[in-house]
Amino acid sequence: MKEIVTFFLSGKVYGVDVSRMQAIENYEEMIAMPGMPENLQGFVSIRGEILPVIDIKKYFRLPQTKVTPETKYVILRTTQGKVVVVADGVSKIIKADGNDVQEFPQLLRTEATSYVEFIVKNENHLILAIGAEDFLSKEEWDLVRKLIAEIETGGNDD
Repeated sequence: MKEIVTFFLSGKVYGVDVSRMQAIENYEEMIAMPGMPENLQGFVSIRGEILPVIDIKKYFRLPQTKVTPETKYVILRTTQGKVVVVADGVSKIIKADGNDVQEFPQLLRTEATSYVEFIVKNENHLILAIGAEDFLSKEEWDLVRKLIAEIETGGNDD
């Protein structure tokens, strides 16, 4: 049995396994830093912890959308640390098992789809369940940690 939190990105529904999630938080302004990796939108302070915000729509090749009251931060755990993605809205938790959970086809797996962990069939719709392990390379994580240290020590002039 898998529990999947579903969320919206540019009008499309995606999901993440509850076991990969840390929290869902309200959107607030991000901290921008010079020298950020291209796939970062910025950093956000959540409960005293500075976290990188991944530009997930860039990975998915989706159009950017405006921030609304429904915009949320979805905080995901990875082996390297926590990352944040900006969702246009969070929908619900669905439960799936058996034939409703399918492996992502190897034939479709590319660098651009490496974030897909599995597919969930729900009410005649297919939902891509994502993971966050491949959003940042080891080198990018090193840079992210350096930038977080600068923010924490007041190296940001914004």
